[in-house]
Amino acid sequence: MSQLAKIDYDIYIPVFDENTGEYIDKSPYKPYERNRVRFECRCCAGKSFATNAQFKSHIKSQTHQEFIKNYSKYYKEVDNASETIKNQLIENELLKRKNRKITKQYIILKSKDIDNNELLELNNKLLELNNKLLEKDKRIKELEKYIESLDNFDSEEEFSECNSECNSE
Repeated sequence: MSQLAKIDYDIYIPVFDENTGEYIDKSPYKPYERNRVRFECRCCAGKSFATNAQFKSHIKSQTHQEFIKNYSKYYKEVDNASETIKNQLIENELLKRKNRKITKQYIILKSKDIDNNELLELNNKLLELNNKLLEKDKRIKELEKYIESLDNFDSEEEFSECNSECNSE
């Protein structure tokens, strides 16, 4: 009986070489690795690879070489912003969990008529966490707007201007 296999795709991101200050290609696969994740390269729509041999063949293409040369100009900021949003969402969730935990403690202490000082301390912690949570939400929204503005950036005009300048030389 045949089954459908789930195919996972990840976006291929080149590695920054600190010695040269440029982005370079590094194989995302380990030798003899099984159940490899298929990587999709943004150098050309639909270009993907699932083996080390396919990766090595792909990085030799002229399109990919141009992609690597211009990576920091067109893709680096979007990748960094996406990573920042991911980290902010994780931190946001952790703050929400702390908030719920302190709120539960507050309710329990309030029901037991514990010392007012303890209630004030817990209330202050709760307010502090709520403020941090609001700050993180604002930052996430700012980053999402920034990514949207980068996605809407019309690189075709800039590319055609660059091509016309290069061709005139």
